[in-house]
Amino acid sequence: MKHLVLGLAMLYLLAGCQTSSSLAYLTNRTGNFDIFLTDEAGKDHRALTTNPGWDWSPQWNKARKGIIYNSNDTLKKFSIRLMTVDGNPLPLDTDGLEEYILSPDGKSALYTESDSSLRYIYRLDIASGERNPLVTVKAYNGRPRWSPNGQMFSFISDRDGNNEIYRYDLASGEELRLTSTAAREKYTSWAPDSRSIVYTASEEGLEYNDVYRVDVQTQAITRITDDQKLYEEICVSPDGKKIAFHAQRNGQHHIFTMSIDGTEERQITRVEAYHGEPEWIPTK
Repeated sequence: MKHLVLGLAMLYLLAGCQTSSSLAYLTNRTGNFDIFLTDEAGKDHRALTTNPGWDWSPQWNKARKGIIYNSNDTLKKFSIRLMTVDGNPLPLDTDGLEEYILSPDGKSALYTESDSSLRYIYRLDIASGERNPLVTVKAYNGRPRWSPNGQMFSFISDRDGNNEIYRYDLASGEELRLTSTAAREKYTSWAPDSRSIVYTASEEGLEYNDVYRVDVQTQAITRITDDQKLYEEICVSPDGKKIAFHAQRNGQHHIFTMSIDGTEERQITRVEAYHGEPEWIPTK
């Protein structure tokens, strides 16, 4: 009996330590673009925003325990907002920036500024308001994404002729090129352990792409898909076991998930509408 009780107690503790997640995404199923939330199985879908304008680009922030997103009103007035996982508004001061990628600890934000076809990456210190240039090579440098541990960020740059993925180390200021192929890298998502980045890459002239993973220390690349399908925005789950992605299948734009090795594809949205920009939201 003693062993049975201990066993049940251990199962209870393990169950309590498990994490679960929801998926936020963009959709125009109600007529204009809003942000919705669903469970991992795609059974329950509910609107988080009901703005008569457009809402898009949901990004979970650990420090603020909320979803940061972009918004336009009916007069095309742009703002960056913060809300709870229930859709309730929270205060957010973006210091007047039109791009605001908040760090996991909430202490700084990345943003880009353009000069003709060139784009550079800067960092804003939230406490002091100080702005510092980080990536200033004369090229397109965009799509910055924080590593979950907040020590690095990835970005896309065409400084060597085509889009490649780079890693910026905040402690050293080192910029390290992670990919070196003829393919065009586009969408990226960090693994939760900050050791690798999942990304999409397409060959010139092809209407499909594939998903890969690159180790940020060794630059070793692992191919995840090889199926002549098109994968768009991607997001690795908080436990590192799944990838959520936006894809067009049979003429419809939907949200799907698959295992981190590219197997077990599962469709999450089914309403005939546009669905994109999936973002995992930890719920436990």
